Amino acid sequence: MLLSDQGAEVVRIDSPKNYPMQFEGPANSVWNRGKQVFEIDVSDNQGQEQLINYINNADVIIYDKHPDSYEDFDLSYSSLAKGNPGLISVSLPGFPKGHTYEALPPDEGIVASASGIYSFNPPGELPVAGEGPSFHGLSYASTFAAITASTAVVAALYHRAKHDTGQQITVPVHDAMYQGMGAALVRHSKRSTGNQEGHPVIKRFYQCKDGRWVNVNISFPRFLKPFLASIDHIEWLEQLTDINTLLSNKTDLRHWISRFAAVWQNKTALEWENIMDELGIPGTMCRAIDEWMDSEHSVISGATITIDDPIFGKMKQPGKLVRLNNHDHANLDPARASQIQKPSPEVER
Repeated sequence: MLLSDQGAEVVRIDSPKNYPMQFEGPANSVWNRGKQVFEIDVSDNQGQEQLINYINNADVIIYDKHPDSYEDFDLSYSSLAKGNPGLISVSLPGFPKGHTYEALPPDEGIVASASGIYSFNPPGELPVAGEGPSFHGLSYASTFAAITASTAVVAALYHRAKHDTGQQITVPVHDAMYQGMGAALVRHSKRSTGNQEGHPVIKRFYQCKDGRWVNVNISFPRFLKPFLASIDHIEWLEQLTDINTLLSNKTDLRHWISRFAAVWQNKTALEWENIMDELGIPGTMCRAIDEWMDSEHSVISGATITIDDPIFGKMKQPGKLVRLNNHDHANLDPARASQIQKPSPEVER
């Protein structure tokens, strides 16, 4: 999808014997937009020749296993380059070669579980005592792999333009998480974990006068000082920045936490957002998804668009997030409806 959004002609090849789950959910209709979809039965010679013909005329081939993990084909660059020397061969396996789980598929839940993302349950690295993993439905592992692979494809195409040769790219979804997790993985001599230590009094979320919430980042003195000045409590600065003293007396600590939370009850969340903006402090009202997607900026900028999907009808989807000045940013096309074949009742059962 990322490559298609920027003008690539993308052809998706499916097997008629194993109807792909990818078209059954609305999120997958987003990821399949802009693609032509064909079914090829590679169990016979005609189908194999058809697939090889596609590959021989392609700039890039992308698949979700190791190159040598297919029964009927070796999809490595060294093999496919015999018919297409300029081909970019992109492998997106779940785990790298030599890993204990190298044979497992690049399933989002499997990779996320193996890479520690479900264990992030604030404020520590482990789940809250008595609870299970902190599961979420966002496809972090797949997203980071896609972003990494798409930029690698562009780099490989640039390399081909200069040196007239293709190459093999391998991006294990599991390995993409090492950069995707960012600050959570950082270690140095003064910190044994990657988690940022929070302020004992100042939290990140506060409920406001109207019952709505704000997310703020004011624990640093450069943000805390102007904030306290704006609420006429600059005298709190010394006490709130003396962390050791705050931690030494649990009763006083609870008092400060309660006192600071009460401040936010004096104004609505949107009023606090405007105050944060004027002060140059990171902070915003917590919005519902529909509020975010229907915002004036979202609609005018094309960050959200409406597509006539062949399966779901009118759909609101994310628009092109990378804007090039010589590209048309009109509505994107859904997956080519004429090429999508519904599963037979037998397959559905």
